[in-house]
Amino acid sequence: MAMNINMRRVQTRIAELFKDEIDLSDLKSPAPYTFETRSLAAFALVMLSGLDIQQACAHITDGYHDLGIDALYLDEKQKKLFVVQSKWRADGSGGIAQEEMLVFVQALQRVLDENLAGANTKIQAKIMDVDTALTQMGYQIQGVFIHTGNQNANSFVLKLMEDLMSRTNDEISSILSFEEISFKNIYEFLSKGQEQQTIDIADVILNNWGKIETPYTAYYGTVSAVAVGEWYNTYGNFLFEKNIRFYKGNTEVNEGMKKVLLQEPEKFYYYNNGLKLLCRKIQRKAKKSTTNETGLFALEGVSLVNGAQTAGTIGALYTDHSDQLAKANVMVQIIDLSNIDVDTSTQITRLSNTQNRIENKDFAALDIEQERLRQELAFSHYGYLYKSGDKMTNPDNQISFDEGIVALACLHEDITYAVLAKRNVGALSEDITKAPYKVLINGGTNSFVLLNTVLYMREVEKYLQEKKTLAENNRERLIYIHGNRVMLHLVLQVVKMDANFYTTILDCHGMRDKVAPLIDDLESRLAETIERTYPESYPANIFKNVQKCKEIETAIKSN
Repeated sequence: MAMNINMRRVQTRIAELFKDEIDLSDLKSPAPYTFETRSLAAFALVMLSGLDIQQACAHITDGYHDLGIDALYLDEKQKKLFVVQSKWRADGSGGIAQEEMLVFVQALQRVLDENLAGANTKIQAKIMDVDTALTQMGYQIQGVFIHTGNQNANSFVLKLMEDLMSRTNDEISSILSFEEISFKNIYEFLSKGQEQQTIDIADVILNNWGKIETPYTAYYGTVSAVAVGEWYNTYGNFLFEKNIRFYKGNTEVNEGMKKVLLQEPEKFYYYNNGLKLLCRKIQRKAKKSTTNETGLFALEGVSLVNGAQTAGTIGALYTDHSDQLAKANVMVQIIDLSNIDVDTSTQITRLSNTQNRIENKDFAALDIEQERLRQELAFSHYGYLYKSGDKMTNPDNQISFDEGIVALACLHEDITYAVLAKRNVGALSEDITKAPYKVLINGGTNSFVLLNTVLYMREVEKYLQEKKTLAENNRERLIYIHGNRVMLHLVLQVVKMDANFYTTILDCHGMRDKVAPLIDDLESRLAETIERTYPESYPANIFKNVQKCKEIETAIKSN
């Protein structure tokens, strides 16, 4: 079948972009379209992560024993592990075949199980990236199938992926997502050029606006959240300054913003830090207006340098909840770059993303109980680091607030707090005036208990790391990874029976002898209980679900 003209244009442009960048040295006689297939895998990363061509090509894994994975990239800005499969359709027709989707689903399952044995050296080199995505809070696995066909996958083919996602995700968290990139998406992206497109927004309504003249021209005021949603819906990640920060999806902070927008939209302005836009040129319309209540502006060369999570969160709600967004306003700063040199513009971008970042836990520094605990631990020659900026310099004689709040959550007899420490650790210190913070940190919090609990937590983590490397199968390994907080909770329920736990600093060197047999016994019982009760559930989700963890704890205690 003859290649259509648009497909020829795409092939020519891909060849121009990736010339001399695709490594084929691992193949004695490359199959037809190997260059294009590998280019396409890298191009998916260009589209979704903002990498340049050379950077994207460094993450190609296509070749013998690639397990059905053509590119693998950990994007730490978006907190996503991109797992890419690419198919070059020379005639530009067709879509994803059932057997192709099946291979890709199996590849994603192996990534989720961290079962990469037998993979080629390119994939083996990414094992630490896979481990990070699976074990660190807030990360997601994003499967991407990119092809040059003119059809999107039908429901029968997509069901294979949907079944995997339903087994992996639950109502608590979405660990796995999927995106199909077809010829239409590729063509549109290429037609706009590889570099960030110029964004011009003709009519921006700024309410209660003001102007700063020196040293640089800038405007400030509020815009409707609906307008922000429209911007994100139109431009997506192109709206953001390249390689600074993309929208990260369902993070703890972003979920909090969604909650406010849906439940208290009129208060969003007071809770949110707003947006900062840099513009190549700003023109105020309706110059004869004599009031600052409403201003109409035309923005050229727009780049959002601060507020990516705000814009992305609003954008995620735009289609289904525009009525609620209409009740919310967002603070906006707009800076005119027409008379600003490049170095200053870069400095504004950099510092806008590094200064004045305050997390919920920072407010714990205002709690007098934190200072009490620091003073009491100082008498025992231990430093307690509870203020932002405090640096751990001597772990043998220091503990931190971050460690303490998690350890105390796992110590509590109610496993709910341990699950919360796993699912959303920031929620433990979200509000220092009420639970869960007040349950864990209050006038009755014992500094010896705090210290001993942290020391036990460290020992449990060390032992779990050792056990993880020696695990006999992936299910066991995933329990060590994701069940660490529940295991700590169960261990602490035993060791806290020692009366000395409350009155003196325990010898950390003797903790291993207590921890090791408890963990060994717990792992086998956890594995047996999970296999019997939740055989189809992904371990990461089991240990983030309060009801399931309560049922598991009850089952273990009854055996």
